[in-house]
Amino acid sequence: MKKGCCLVFDVGKTNQKFFLFDPDYQILEREKVTLPKTVDEEGHPAENISAIVKWMKQSFEKLLQADGFEIDKVSFSGFGATFVHLDENGEVVTPVYDYHKAVADDTFFEFYQKYGPQTTFSSQTGSKNLNLLNSGKQLYWLKQKRPELFQKIRHSLHLPQYLSYVFTGEYFTEYTSIGCHTDLWDYGKKAYHTWVKAEGIDPLFPDLVPTQTKVVKQYAGREISFGIGIHDSSSALLTYLLKGKESFLLLSTGTWCINFNPFSNDALFGENHIAEGATAYMKIDGTPVKSSRLFLGEEHRLKVEQLIEHFNQPKNHHHQLEVDELLLEKVSQDSKNYFCWKYLDNSDAPPKQEIDFANFETAYYQLIKELINLLKTQINLICENLPRKIYVDGGFSDNKIFLTFLKKEFPNQKIKAKSASFACALGAAQLMDL
Repeated sequence: MKKGCCLVFDVGKTNQKFFLFDPDYQILEREKVTLPKTVDEEGHPAENISAIVKWMKQSFEKLLQADGFEIDKVSFSGFGATFVHLDENGEVVTPVYDYHKAVADDTFFEFYQKYGPQTTFSSQTGSKNLNLLNSGKQLYWLKQKRPELFQKIRHSLHLPQYLSYVFTGEYFTEYTSIGCHTDLWDYGKKAYHTWVKAEGIDPLFPDLVPTQTKVVKQYAGREISFGIGIHDSSSALLTYLLKGKESFLLLSTGTWCINFNPFSNDALFGENHIAEGATAYMKIDGTPVKSSRLFLGEEHRLKVEQLIEHFNQPKNHHHQLEVDELLLEKVSQDSKNYFCWKYLDNSDAPPKQEIDFANFETAYYQLIKELINLLKTQINLICENLPRKIYVDGGFSDNKIFLTFLKKEFPNQKIKAKSASFACALGAAQLMDL
């Protein structure tokens, strides 16, 4: 008899993956691809949603025909702060805008005049002003700056829910995507913020349902249960919450490092916390999670490219590095900062970047040390008291240099990292059994 399995599409901003889990959550098949980006109407990078859909459908059809297992569940994990806007026929009607797309300085001036002041609004919605990274404000921007496109929109789906829609044809909204610094949710009122209705965008959002909602469809002559999609970092958090009640801190690493403290006694933030980078997320039941974010993975990628070129090293040379205790101690004792950041806080950075190091290894150790120092600030921001365990999930979970510096900064915590972690996908699979 064939095994009944769960297929998970885990669509990250950098890489796209699928995992096929057996009933015991063991991986039977997996694939990782990096699909090319496209551009929007202004030539800015945009998400290539047609390529993502094509890859998902081809992968699904191939796996449906495979021997030895039978897919009876399909789930979806996807990155946040991204909308897919559909017309009355369910067709994509705008580019899938990159959340770092620059907008005119005056775009949200009137917005905060109406619904601010900004500090109060940020405290209510759990995020500071991040322009289009507050994905709800993308609709306000479209209404003001692209009215001809805005008028064509009938449904706005967060990316994870669009991935599900591709297979089910049904529209949903769920908590983890709304909670991803969208500026749509008022955490105090536990409802959409007043601006959503005032601007008339609430009809674009489908019904809000529990994240564990399933849709049963007929495929290839059998019933398959589909999930409605979950925000990827919140999916990773779910896997650790299901382990038990012992408190922990989760560092969900990748393009972003999102730090989750789901056991905070103070779930909401004051205005100062928000200004310093604290952000509220939501669990699958709509309860808030105290979090902070750092664009650590992207900054790391940019800096590694510079170091690789400067020291004329192979592309993935940093993956081969082992922990050198003497070098670790030498770099740790140097209190000077050398790197300037494109996206991160430069208040302690030199006015000009210095790559005056003896070799690539020393430069890389210094890079990781400085990134860990910035990360430590964000961790302390969301913890009244540090829990005994810190889990590291995602892209940095098998980076030995990163983990060593992290242990050095948090000597009283037990650092647990699973090499080749796949918690985002695992959480999406486990969600299908809740």
